[in-house]
Amino acid sequence: MKAFAAAVIFAGIVAFGASMVLNGSYQTPSFSAFTTEGARLTDPGSNLLTY
Repeated sequence: MKAFAAAVIFAGIVAFGASMVLNGSYQTPSFSAFTTEGARLTDPGSNLLTY
């Protein structure tokens, strides 16, 4: 039972660390990530409809 509890705690720590690393350095906004000939997206604030 102690080994299982230690494994759950360790998995939680690893998952938290991985989420911090991935959110901090590997994500980019879609308008800068997908800039190809077929999908040309601009800044999301400039192409929205206003009423």
